[in-house]
Amino acid sequence: MESTDKSYEAARRSTRIQAQIPLRLTSLDPAIQISEHCHTLVLNTQGCGVRLSRPLEPGVPVRLDELPGGQSVTARVANCVPLGPGRKYWVVGVALDQTGNIWGIHPAPEDWGSEPQPVAAAVAIPREKNEWPYSQFSTRGEFHPGRK
Repeated sequence: MESTDKSYEAARRSTRIQAQIPLRLTSLDPAIQISEHCHTLVLNTQGCGVRLSRPLEPGVPVRLDELPGGQSVTARVANCVPLGPGRKYWVVGVALDQTGNIWGIHPAPEDWGSEPQPVAAAVAIPREKNEWPYSQFSTRGEFHPGRK
């Protein structure tokens, strides 16, 4: 019997890392008016999780722009959960329409595939002294850029 962790990891298809990359999320649905500057909490080649001030329904088409190198991509809301008890912020999962290292992460995890040279390196803001800014949510441990 296969464990749930392995099934979930296989479904993800690429290593997820924590990084705070600023961007702007805008709804492409004319009935939903939102254009908000935010930052990623976690990301991989299939999408990201961002913190927003309001919830969005799964399936809503969005545009992510002001990405590293000035890129703009389209995506869809995959899920949305409240962040904390006050429902002041929401973690919105976004699935990219075209997968890839749009984040400019370098060096990228091996399972991100061979991507063109990144435009910029993402730097996470350390929350505490001596805290490593990237983590891999995997049974194999953390991901450390530059280590083999």
